Amino acid sequence: MKNMRKIVPVALPSSLANEIDELIKEGEFVSRNEVLKFGARLVVMMMRRVHERAEDYAYEEIKEGFLRGRKANVS
Repeated sequence: MKNMRKIVPVALPSSLANEIDELIKEGEFVSRNEVLKFGARLVVMMMRRVHERAEDYAYEEIKEGFLRGRKANVS
């Protein structure tokens, strides 16, 4: 069950489909399916990385604000 797949129909603009076909002709990929799976993985990785960076940035901002507040309250 680990390798179960879900079929997801996709409609693409013909210009994008043509670009994908060119990549296949050039040997970059073996099929449209491979291109779309690659693209989907890229989107997931990129979005997770963006969220991780935002969380890291927010954490640092909160931490710096906390430290500034502690220093300001020191008598």
